[in-house]
This record gives sequence, structure tokens and C-alpha cells, in this order.
Amino acid sequence: MGSKSILLIISGPAGSGKNTVAERLMSAFPSSIERVITSTSRPPRGQEKDGLDYHFLSKEEFEKGIARGDFYEYAKVHDRYYGTSKSAVRKAWENDKDLILIIDVQGAKTWKKIAESDGELAQRMLRVFIAPASIAELRERLAGRGTESQSEIDRRMLTAESELKSADEFDARINSTTREADFEALKNIYLAKKASI
Repeated sequence: MGSKSILLIISGPAGSGKNTVAERLMSAFPSSIERVITSTSRPPRGQEKDGLDYHFLSKEEFEKGIARGDFYEYAKVHDRYYGTSKSAVRKAWENDKDLILIIDVQGAKTWKKIAESDGELAQRMLRVFIAPASIAELRERLAGRGTESQSEIDRRMLTAESELKSADEFDARINSTTREADFEALKNIYLAKKASI
């Protein structure tokens, strides 16, 4: 297994820029960082490909995997299973790849709990919180996307205020300023972790 491969978990409120900064890091290190490919029991949509977008399993296959303990974590949403298989993570590590997982704050807490009973995962995991410059700016970013209704923005803002209270529980925190500065901060955090294991 790749002796220095890591799992980089990037979290933060909706609109904090976590996807943008994670995509930028993957573009900067294309041969060493890839996204965690999760599993689902739902069928592929459109051009989705097995092993690229998701690992597509039947409901029965997924349930057998749960019974065998194949998943670090999983959830059932609208009668479909979603989860992260241990083999997907370990296979990437065997190929000396670092992994990025972009998830919400609740999901990041779940991973922290998982790592408490898995020493190897705990050593390789780094959880980074992307914090908006201010609540007002976060609201502005969400409104600027033009993809959510006012009530949806209000709901996301309430969630964001609650999520911000968890920021100090993470291994590292980036106080968002510009896309360039956020990327540089994440790159430095990533390289420091790589140097430490």
C-alpha cells in the first residue's frame, strides 16, 4: 500500500468554495490526487460510467457488501444506498494515489468517528474546513449562484451558522478570501501533511 497516500476531506458550508478549491488542487496534482469514487445502488444517469462517476451496484450487491463490512460508511436516501467502500480507498492507496472527499460537515464528523477505530485511516486522514469570510458574504455567494430560491438560501444559511461552530474540530481551517489564496492555503496544508507521514 502507498506508504504516504492520504485521504483529504474537504468540508464547509454550501457556498464556501470547497468544490472550487478541491477541483483546483486535483488539477494542480493530476498524477497524484483523485476524487474518492463512492458506491450507489441507483442506476447510472445519462453519460455516467461505472468506476468513473460511481461504483454502481445492485441493491442486493450493496446489502451483501454492508453485511460483509465492505463500507467505511453508507446511507440510504430515497430507497437508494450510497457509501464509500474500503476497497475503493485501499485500491487508490495501493496505486500511490491521494484521495479527496468533498462532503458536508456532518459527513466529516462521521469520518472522524470511523478513524477513531481505524489507526491507519486516522494517520492518513486530514480534515480541512473552508470558512467563508463572513456570513454576509456567504449569503451573497449563494444568491449570486442564482440556483436556489430565497427560502432555500435561508435554510442553507441556518445550516451554515450551525456548521461554522464545528470549524475548530477540524485538523486545519482556511478562512476564505480569494480563490487564489484559498488554493495556496490548501496546497500548503496538503504538502505539509504529505511531508509528515
